[in-house]
Amino acid sequence: MSRRSRFLLIAMSIAFGIATLGLVIGMCYDLYLVSIRQVQLENVLGTSIAYNKILGGFGILGMILFFAFLLSAIADKKQDKPR
Repeated sequence: MSRRSRFLLIAMSIAFGIATLGLVIGMCYDLYLVSIRQVQLENVLGTSIAYNKILGGFGILGMILFFAFLLSAIADKKQDKPR
């Protein structure tokens, strides 16, 4: 695996990790607000829209980096192949 492919793999993993961790923490916080603090669900979901858009951006970034990683790995494989 080349240095470029390794960097893309690490960046992709970090982006997906941030999106996943943020989504789980956000859902737990929403559950806390609704069940313990007795806030209406409509109010909680209305205020978390911007937060979820940011997490969606990290998810999309992870997907883009995934495809860049695949293309990089394919290019490395073609370059290493003897003719």
